[in-house]
Amino acid sequence: MDNAIIVPLYYDQVLRFSHKNINGFYSNAQNSLDLTKVVKE
Repeated sequence: MDNAIIVPLYYDQVLRFSHKNINGFYSNAQNSLDLTKVVKE
């Protein structure tokens, strides 16, 4: 850490809930949603 340029001060945690019949609902590392692959069965 002595030579670190950036020191992360906090990391947010995101919880997402969905019904069991929803598939393809994932978020990426930036917490943005890609809803192009979401399917309701």
